[in-house]
Amino acid sequence: MDVLNFTLVSTVYNEALRLDQTIEELKLQTLQPSEIIITDAGSTDGTYEMLLAWKASSSVPIKVLQKNRCNVAEGRNMAIHAASYALIASTDFGCRFHPQWLESIISPFTDPSVKAVGGAFAVVEEDIQTLPAKAAYLLFDGYKDDIHEEWFTPTSRSVAYYKEVFDAVGGYPEWLTLAADDTVFGRVAKKIGYTFYMVDKRYVYWGRHTTAVAYAKEAFRYGLGDGEARINGKSTISKTIELILRALFLKTGPAIALLVFSGILPAYALLGVLPFLAGFRPYWRHAGVWKRLRSDKYNFKVFLYSLYLMEKTRFFYLKGYYKGYVKSPAFRKEAARMLQKKFQV
Repeated sequence: MDVLNFTLVSTVYNEALRLDQTIEELKLQTLQPSEIIITDAGSTDGTYEMLLAWKASSSVPIKVLQKNRCNVAEGRNMAIHAASYALIASTDFGCRFHPQWLESIISPFTDPSVKAVGGAFAVVEEDIQTLPAKAAYLLFDGYKDDIHEEWFTPTSRSVAYYKEVFDAVGGYPEWLTLAADDTVFGRVAKKIGYTFYMVDKRYVYWGRHTTAVAYAKEAFRYGLGDGEARINGKSTISKTIELILRALFLKTGPAIALLVFSGILPAYALLGVLPFLAGFRPYWRHAGVWKRLRSDKYNFKVFLYSLYLMEKTRFFYLKGYYKGYVKSPAFRKEAARMLQKKFQV
């Protein structure tokens, strides 16, 4: 392929336990970046010092920036503004990488009409070992999003674009607390006319949690970001209605059934709880996923636990969404209002 100079950017915070692996897998890339810029958000576990040591020994020029308590969007913006090249590749440190990852998302730019590229991601299935991780694997349908669907927006784990896209979008939204910055960036880019060339090869591997508490915290962060940005409103309303219907069924269904079987109420009284069954649609869809992925590893016990994890993560997502949508300070609500204007143009 033609030589394309590009800058690889990322942000990092307290990644000392996984940083050595990240560095080694970046060294093995078949296409090396022209420079690497990492923004550290004030790590306290030795991450910053490890980055400086890597910089001193690397054959690829590396810039290590640091700003205490900066969020992901601000850190990524800092790195991109400091980049020497017009072409930017972005990832999240802590992920794992196939040796051909960078080549896969940079090679499409040999076509001058391509301005932005999105990469797919997966998980290392062999690493999915705990009960919560197996349950989450089912909930996310094996982490196999259809990247060619209109709704899909490339994540910051695997994306590349020219600075003209970054400038036209206005950079990543620093007014968000933590999450949804890449979703907002991608949606605005699409709205103003840019198309992402999607790479089918899943060459970035997302490290997943091992406990239910960690998945709940992640769901809260995602809900908080979506609520602050006021995006994904329809799906959030749907989740809320389904949750209410399930609660109503569980609260009234057994009582009405008992009254019917006791002869106190007529049998047709059971019809009154039938509409509440619509709240269990996610369960029925999820049962179809389990039927397809069922194995000794993803057995009935895992399926039952995944239903519990579904309820837990949905509750925490909605809790985060409420906080982000309702409890945000005035400046954040104003920024969200301006964002919605961009989407309406």
